[in-house]
Amino acid sequence: MIEHVFGGDWTEIKLARLEKYLAAYRTIFTGNERARHFTTWYVDAFAGTGSRSSGETAGSSLVLSEDVYQDAETSRYRDGSARIALGLQSPFDHYLFIEKSKAHVNELRAMIEKDFTALLPRCDLRQDDANGVLCAWCKERDWKKERAVVFLDPYGMQVEWSTIEALGATKGIDLWYLFPLGVARLLKRDGNIDEAWQKRLDILFGTDAWRTRFYQTRMTQDLFGDREEIERNVTVENIQGFIQERLVTCFSKVADGLVLRNSKSSPLYSLCFAAANERGGKTALKIAQSILDD
Repeated sequence: MIEHVFGGDWTEIKLARLEKYLAAYRTIFTGNERARHFTTWYVDAFAGTGSRSSGETAGSSLVLSEDVYQDAETSRYRDGSARIALGLQSPFDHYLFIEKSKAHVNELRAMIEKDFTALLPRCDLRQDDANGVLCAWCKERDWKKERAVVFLDPYGMQVEWSTIEALGATKGIDLWYLFPLGVARLLKRDGNIDEAWQKRLDILFGTDAWRTRFYQTRMTQDLFGDREEIERNVTVENIQGFIQERLVTCFSKVADGLVLRNSKSSPLYSLCFAAANERGGKTALKIAQSILDD
């Protein structure tokens, strides 16, 4: 069995809040007469094996492309979000699980067959890149009749902004997105960032405006004359504020995110929420913000 191991209370916080929202979401779509006619989806774009265990495993490691974390707590974690969504008292009509690893997809399928047999016909498991699958899936759906909760929980910087735009354009998706605050590690003090990483940050944020958001140039004078200085602002508040402002460009309502920290109190992710539907966004935001603030 493929065991996904991680440590730290931040994982419990993330999963607890997701579970509360999913339960509230399903209550609305089963109890509200207007909402009942919608077909509902739960989408987990980095589904892993669907299972998890807490604690540390000596010698365990993963080599993750485009990751910004090196510490054990983030390089060895995976979560049980798929199991939580499947285990709801009121399940979703359909589930889409995306995972790049063939071994993880097989493990996830085996878990569903064993523990959620009745829900297997509702599950669509895809072994592929999450960005490509999500963009295509959004175009395939009839958003006049369908609604979805999408959970983006990447290892690092794998989510492309074009995917965020595609999700927002549906006007039918509620998004939970774990944004990697570890991007601060790439934003060097002198502003001298490798060109490849600059392009990756452009893709992550969907703009090159991060350059002026996190760096400002000012002129100072000393004994040798005018001198140009670069000021860097990569505080958690500034990075989190920027990603929330970017989400506002695609979604109707955006919550104030929750910073998740590891056992050493280092910031890892901002747990973000955004609602695409204008009519239902106000209620969705109220529920999500209450859960995030709890």
